[in-house]
Amino acid sequence: MDPAIFIDRATGEIRIDEVCLLTPYAAKTSVEPQVASLLAGSRDNGNGYEWLDLHGLTFGGEEASLSLCFHDGRLSEASWSVQLAGAPIEGDWPTKKEIDSELAFVRTTLAKVMGIKAGKMPWGEVWCQFDARGDTASNGLRYRSA
Repeated sequence: MDPAIFIDRATGEIRIDEVCLLTPYAAKTSVEPQVASLLAGSRDNGNGYEWLDLHGLTFGGEEASLSLCFHDGRLSEASWSVQLAGAPIEGDWPTKKEIDSELAFVRTTLAKVMGIKAGKMPWGEVWCQFDARGDTASNGLRYRSA
């Protein structure tokens, strides 16, 4: 089974099974080698923001991908998407019903498995909402500025 994403409610640390433990503000230079086997791509926006896109993961037992955002070389944010069983094949855009199903699934998994409710946390914030601009589900976390 693909490695699972788990978020620690108390610290905001992201565990990817036995692959790695990602701590808030971890250096990109230390994270990248740990996630190399999961790396699907990377983006450098040229403005201090860089992204590592990971695939081959699960969230709540469903297929998932994870994007890690580094600001000035430090992990500052993460976002993920979940491909629910029976959802459209790659290349098709999800319907509003499928988006709502993903959001409900992520909210339930966060609450029941990780004890997290979307909103402010001691270490930052977690969101799980419809992104009208992108017409998609938006799930993620952002660490509070150090």
